[in-house]
Amino acid sequence: MKNVVISRLDELLEELAKENEQKKAWGDFLVDFAEVCGKADLKEKLKVPISNLLERVSEKELSDGIGLLHEKIDNFPAVDVYKALIEVLGKKNDENLVRIAELRDVLTELSTPIIQLWQNVLLAPVIGTLDSQRAQNMAEKLLESIADTRAKVVIVDVTGVSMIDTIVGEFLIEMFSAVKLLGSDVVLTGIKPEIAHTLVKLGIDFNMVIIKRDLESALKYTIRKFSKDMERKQLNQKRGDADEN
Repeated sequence: MKNVVISRLDELLEELAKENEQKKAWGDFLVDFAEVCGKADLKEKLKVPISNLLERVSEKELSDGIGLLHEKIDNFPAVDVYKALIEVLGKKNDENLVRIAELRDVLTELSTPIIQLWQNVLLAPVIGTLDSQRAQNMAEKLLESIADTRAKVVIVDVTGVSMIDTIVGEFLIEMFSAVKLLGSDVVLTGIKPEIAHTLVKLGIDFNMVIIKRDLESALKYTIRKFSKDMERKQLNQKRGDADEN
């Protein structure tokens, strides 16, 4: 079969492809095929040539080409070639699924950033649609960041969120409770009327969170809070020094 393929190479290429680039791709495949045809483990030996061919022709063009070679060449091992093609496509599909999962993780990471504004303050800006999975990811990252940084204030800015459903709302309330248990104050900012309606409907405890109109107001509140805490600490220190004297 090797001699048949090589001797009819130009004829086969004319029927397999019209463009020069694809003709070259099929030519490389047929040369590789001619070298391995008739050998043991033909299916395994065909995987690399088929994988290389798939980089330059579509899956349909490759499948149609195999059918044409089966018609034009006597005893062409179409079954082995198709089996090799199926396994190559299966491997490529698995690799694509892994890439998709990796990209999904990256997207999740980018879509729920936790920013340390300064030593005791974290900012969690939320933009886009907030579904249950994303809310859970945000909660996990936020609680881990609080534990790592020992933050005293967490600002959750939902300016970029147009709507949340009741399930996500309940999840956010649970997250606020967990943040409070870790010893941090929650400042919620950027609430739209629709989100406010959902949170009120769910019975949020407004003693659990501090509500501010926008991020600027939240930052001003945080600065004032730390200034007062510092003043109180200094005053207590002065009183302690006076008592000692």
